[in-house]
Amino acid sequence: MTDTHCHLNDPRFAEDLEEVVQRAVEWGVRRINVVGYDLPSSKRAVEIAGRFPEVWAVVGLHPYEAERYGEEDLRGIEDLLAHPKVVAVGEIGLDYYRGPEDRGAQRELFVRQIAIARAHALPVVLHVRDAFEDVVSVISDFPDVPFLFHSFSGDEKDMGRVVSHQNWYVSFSGMLTFLSHVRRAAAVSPKDRTLVETDAPYLAPVPKRGRRNEPAYVKFVLERLAEVWGMEREEAERLTDRNAGRFFGYGKREIGSP
Repeated sequence: MTDTHCHLNDPRFAEDLEEVVQRAVEWGVRRINVVGYDLPSSKRAVEIAGRFPEVWAVVGLHPYEAERYGEEDLRGIEDLLAHPKVVAVGEIGLDYYRGPEDRGAQRELFVRQIAIARAHALPVVLHVRDAFEDVVSVISDFPDVPFLFHSFSGDEKDMGRVVSHQNWYVSFSGMLTFLSHVRRAAAVSPKDRTLVETDAPYLAPVPKRGRRNEPAYVKFVLERLAEVWGMEREEAERLTDRNAGRFFGYGKREIGSP
């Protein structure tokens, strides 16, 4: 299994990080992506990835940073891309629910980071909240960049927009286990472009609702996806692991190479 998106860089894992990673490995998780949301958390993601062979890093500036980031933050993110265990830029995007009111600033930060990802031949992990159409509008201008809709929460109509682009992938989190419209979207999700995640410590899946989420619990997301797809869990695991490997290209980068 691959947990393609979690936040082991969150302070809630400070006391038992090693135990959390070990438990995930014991439960069958082979790869874990730790995702940044500002420069300090991105640096922490890279640090954690350097400590554990199972862990990889995704670095970027969340849309929450749109009105407070500086040029040094963007330079810092770009510098981190030289690390061989950094596999994507993210999570970046647009957030019209809790993000800054200046949507133009959000869009500018989003586009600038996509350009950085493209210059380094890296995929992009998207944060999308109440901004699906505007995100689609932006990323449609970058057909050569692979995009992943992290923690997909849209409906079947939204999924139809994703399906039409071969470079666009989706990832399902614990919401798949407790939201019916997400399950309906998953039913028509492309089997060659679908991944699973936890978004830990958030969005714990059924039967762990109400607890701190962690990478081991990606098992429950995968089981529900297999159920929705009408296949054995092992087959869903094979498909989603292969898709994650294709999107993130684990182990293919070398220090300093774009």
